Amino acid sequence: MTKLFTGIATALATTMFEDGSLDIKSYERLIKFQLDSGVNALVVAGTTGEGSTLTIEEKLTLLNSALKIRGDKYQCPIILGTGSNNTAATIENTRIAKENGADAVLLVTPYYNKTSQRGLIAHYKAVADEVDIPIILYNVPGRTGMTIQPETVSELSKIKNIVALKDATGDMKYLENVKRLIGDNEDFALFSGDDPSFLNFLVNGGDGVISVVTNCLPESFLRIYTLINDGKIAEARRLQHGLNPFIRSLFADVSPTPVKAVLKEMGYGNENFRLPLIATTDNVRDNAIELYNIAKNL
Repeated sequence: MTKLFTGIATALATTMFEDGSLDIKSYERLIKFQLDSGVNALVVAGTTGEGSTLTIEEKLTLLNSALKIRGDKYQCPIILGTGSNNTAATIENTRIAKENGADAVLLVTPYYNKTSQRGLIAHYKAVADEVDIPIILYNVPGRTGMTIQPETVSELSKIKNIVALKDATGDMKYLENVKRLIGDNEDFALFSGDDPSFLNFLVNGGDGVISVVTNCLPESFLRIYTLINDGKIAEARRLQHGLNPFIRSLFADVSPTPVKAVLKEMGYGNENFRLPLIATTDNVRDNAIELYNIAKNL
């Protein structure tokens, strides 16, 4: 077995109309932009895609759009967010994802009820046992209040269809400990889920990033990834430093509210959300758009 992907994956924003219904035409144009830019994978209905407010039927609509646009032309795994704090629901949604053609699923840690590390192992193992599909663990304690400890990642990495970790902590010590504990398991991939630190994540042995920023600037992140692979670390850092103001601007308010403002400026849908998310402030919006117009020319 080889790694699901290496490189740059975009966590797609979900374009919506003012009433909260899905704007599929804009979504499909965004997917086409991503694929033509050369991204290595797409995540549908993750955090950036407001997956927590989508029904499974809506997630399947988005998944089917991504699969249709990808077709046979592009080599790009389509990953569906099916995680929840309910193991039975996660299993059912993951089964439906597989039946409808998803290449893999992204499973966030249980939130609100949370669990212990033993509970995490039981949760993920239950899903892996019931549905034979590649599973990406998703560690995002800032949103869930739950951390997958490195020892737990190591234990779960031994399960054949648990193939990767998305780590949104931005903590290089955490990455170091995970790498040490999983040892020589070359089939298990490590992806950053934290755009501001993704270059350091790659330099320290990560395999790629699942990114918010690449909704807007996929080619820039692909260039950084290529430079690092070519050993041109200083050049990659110069580009990263140039992009940093824009990257920071997309996290100046609750994500994905700033990125949707920029996507509207780019012509991909409108700045619409489902409550409890609302549009960002004028200051954040204007700053993000101004910095995008600088960053896209770097």
